[in-house]
Amino acid sequence: MEEINPADRRQHPRTPLDLDIEVSQVQAEGAQDVENIIRCKCRDISGGGISFYSMHPYAAQSVLRLHIPLDQTHIKVMGKVTWGKQLPTDPTFVTGVQFLNIYEHDFEVLCSYIMTKCL
Repeated sequence: MEEINPADRRQHPRTPLDLDIEVSQVQAEGAQDVENIIRCKCRDISGGGISFYSMHPYAAQSVLRLHIPLDQTHIKVMGKVTWGKQLPTDPTFVTGVQFLNIYEHDFEVLCSYIMTKCL
């Protein structure tokens, strides 16, 4: 049986993106209070999620609030940590997040932004 590459199962195209983002962890499901905002570096992004570099590890299933600046605008979105690992060469962590909710307008802005970066 042929093994399927996980990248082939992606619903949204992913593009590398060198961008500073702000990440805060929601303390409890549905709670409004969050931990301190941490500045992180985007690794790549798609219409369905984002991965980023951080000096802080995030546990799988953690809920994060993300602030992502895109040229002349920005989007704010909630996401769930789906994976994370520490890089072998330094203390940096890379974290993968699936967007939980994204407003339709923000989704369109994000997809348009990604398409302009891919061309």
